[in-house]
Parts: sequence; C-alpha cells; structure tokens
Amino acid sequence: MGAYKDAVARAMETWFSSEFTDGTITYNGTEIYARVRYGGKHTGSVAQTAVIEVQMSDVPAPVYRDEVVIAGATWRVFRDSGSREADIIDDGGTWKIPIKRDERPNLT
Repeated sequence: MGAYKDAVARAMETWFSSEFTDGTITYNGTEIYARVRYGGKHTGSVAQTAVIEVQMSDVPAPVYRDEVVIAGATWRVFRDSGSREADIIDDGGTWKIPIKRDERPNLT
C-alpha cells in the first residue's frame, strides 16, 4: 500500500478500536466494533430504531434483515423506501446502517 492508504488504514483501525466506539456488537454472528446512535422516528420511551456505523472491512455488504445483536437485544437491518433516514449510507470506508428492534406498529 502507499503512504496515504497506510495512513487511512491506521486511522480506521484507531477510530474503530474499543476506546473510541460504543463497544462490540454482533453482526450476522461476527463480533465487531461499532458506533451506535439510538433514536429516530417513533422511538417512544425506549429506542426502537438506531443507526450503527461499522467498517466496510467488517461488513462488506449490508443487506436488509441482517441480524444485529446489541447488549443481548436482537435488531434487524431496516429499509423504508419512503425515508432518507432509513438508507444504508456508504461513507467511504464505513457504513451507516439503520436498524430496528421491534417491528410491531407503535399505536401510542
């Protein structure tokens, strides 16, 4: 690799170390480091939606309904074609992936 690519790889490795992330999650059975942002539409008193940021090297191709486990709770990759908030975003080295924990309608 060239100097630039080496520097980017080292930066990503540092950025996604235990010190700078929210800890580990399990993505389709593989434990990886991630950043987790809870909230979004229809969260109520307990977050039902979140966005995880993960390295592309850890998750080469996220797919709708992939399983994500955070602190023992099972989430699924979510897609809502009517909402920009629910797009999987390629951030050039990372994915920002929307996930949903409870897909039952929130009628409150």
